Amino acid sequence: MDYSYKILIELERLEQFSNVYQSELRFLSKKIRNDIWKDGNDLMLASVLKALNNSLETQFPDRGVCGIGAVLSYADTLGKYGIFINPKLDTNYYEDLIDGIYLENAKAIIDKKWENINSSDDGSKTFMEIFGEMFTQCIEKRKEEFFHPLKKTDVLCRVVSDWGHDTDRFIPWPNKVQNRWNPPGRTYLYLSFAEKKQNYNSELSISEYVCLEEYRAVKGEKYSFCFFEALNEGNILDLSYNDINLGALRRMLDDYQNMLEVQIFTDIISDPIKVEQYKRNDKKLRKAIKQKSESMMDKSVIEDAVAKQYLKMVCSCIYKKVDEKDDDKREIAYKSFHILSDYLEKKGVTGIIYPCTRTNKIAGKNVVLFNIHDVAPMASTIREIVY
Repeated sequence: MDYSYKILIELERLEQFSNVYQSELRFLSKKIRNDIWKDGNDLMLASVLKALNNSLETQFPDRGVCGIGAVLSYADTLGKYGIFINPKLDTNYYEDLIDGIYLENAKAIIDKKWENINSSDDGSKTFMEIFGEMFTQCIEKRKEEFFHPLKKTDVLCRVVSDWGHDTDRFIPWPNKVQNRWNPPGRTYLYLSFAEKKQNYNSELSISEYVCLEEYRAVKGEKYSFCFFEALNEGNILDLSYNDINLGALRRMLDDYQNMLEVQIFTDIISDPIKVEQYKRNDKKLRKAIKQKSESMMDKSVIEDAVAKQYLKMVCSCIYKKVDEKDDDKREIAYKSFHILSDYLEKKGVTGIIYPCTRTNKIAGKNVVLFNIHDVAPMASTIREIVY
């Protein structure tokens, strides 16, 4: 018997449950439809979705009071039935699903604040106020966690059109156009960035491939690559976060607290007096461990975890392809980046690592340097290809 129509009914129920969280619910519905729903699991999936939808409507008869936690709980419960619904999907899939819901929830808020980076219609803090507080209270104080000093071993690459160039051609000319990080009149140096050389295929390294993608290279055309050497470590802020998922960052605090609790428990069982004190009273023991671990938690670890989660959500939202050729439209697309880079440069930041938005085949990265002389092109590395 075909139960697919029942799944479609339940997915429609899910999507229509809350207008406030419509984007998050549609994201969840799409994932169920595309990934979890497979041939042969119609009956099981329809039954689970019906039970979850019934529970959701029972818990929140007034749908206006439903919080994002209800959507996350729905996905989490769905994952508990995952082995029965679609055993090919492991627990990591459902963790990523929850991350996706978190990001979808953040997107609507961040997109609006990013569009008008220095203003707020509802009286809440602006993007720059929130970012500024995070930067001054945590990021700039913990450089080892958020900054990357340029090293001689870093792989920094630039591409230009045609052949027969010397190193001067790879130094940017005075800027007259809108680019992602620099407004007209400010000349920054854009390079692909990696900490070590890796091959993309038999003909290109990943760094070269990223350069071609960012350059919008055309097949069959001539291009030249040149690699650069770092002359100055600088203060390079990492705003990429495209090679780590939100779940890993969310688990930082859990893993840290678990480590403390193991340490405290080990201390207790090694002390006969403490063993006797908590003997036959597991509840008292668990409470004591929890209280002690909370009092021992390093504030900087908490701040790092919160800041990295925030930056991950921001970076997942603000980086989009920009193909506008009209100067006015490019200015609109890039104006918030210009404001942010100006703020960071005044704070002593000398460059920003950011993700490649032109491809999702790899987690490619770029770096923009505010001082074009912090690195130097190496003549021996110039390489010419037909793409």
